[in-house]
Amino acid sequence: MRLRIERLREIIRETAAEVILHELTDPRIGFCTVTRVDLADDLSHCDIHVSVLGDDKVKSLTMHGLTNARGVIQKRIAGQLKTRTTPHVNIELDETIEKSFAVM
Repeated sequence: MRLRIERLREIIRETAAEVILHELTDPRIGFCTVTRVDLADDLSHCDIHVSVLGDDKVKSLTMHGLTNARGVIQKRIAGQLKTRTTPHVNIELDETIEKSFAVM
């Protein structure tokens, strides 16, 4: 079961990154990277963690743009997954990279 969840996480991560990079044309979305995906064992929801390059204003605008585009991302994920249900997508800001640089 664990291997299946890991494969689904990777499919979700790749699909979300592709949609954000190639399909979303919202000018609020800046340079961002999908860092990881947390997927519930029952596939009911997933958290997509995104790292955004820029100051706080750019991060805020990018997160608002990604939150508004959540439906598009979820629709593309539903098309890629071969499961009975589609997980509910939640997009969160991942600040672990900035925190690791602050420690150094």
